[in-house]
Amino acid sequence: MWQGIDQRRFPRAKYKCVVTIRQAGEPTVISAITENIGLGGICILLEKGLDIFSPVELELNLEDGRGPVKVRGTIVWVVRRRELRKGPSFDTGVEFAELSAEEKARLEALLDKVKPDKKA
Repeated sequence: MWQGIDQRRFPRAKYKCVVTIRQAGEPTVISAITENIGLGGICILLEKGLDIFSPVELELNLEDGRGPVKVRGTIVWVVRRRELRKGPSFDTGVEFAELSAEEKARLEALLDKVKPDKKA
């Protein structure tokens, strides 16, 4: 489980891509943009806060000419922020729970191209 922002096992890289989120048992699909990404998880900016520790299914569109990376994860933190013109938004941390070897290899290839952001 997530150990805190200063204790990450996997560095994050600033990378924006479209992500589709589906909460377990919910018919609604949320489309958003990632803030950063790593082998252990992602940060997403959402208009609505999600429940911490809720399971989610994700599809990451990495724009590498292949289909989306499909992965299960868990919401591990949510921080509300207020932007002056757009209203409230929520930085949302998702830890990957199941990542296949193929999906891991795609993420590793992406991270090799994008310099990790040590502050992410």
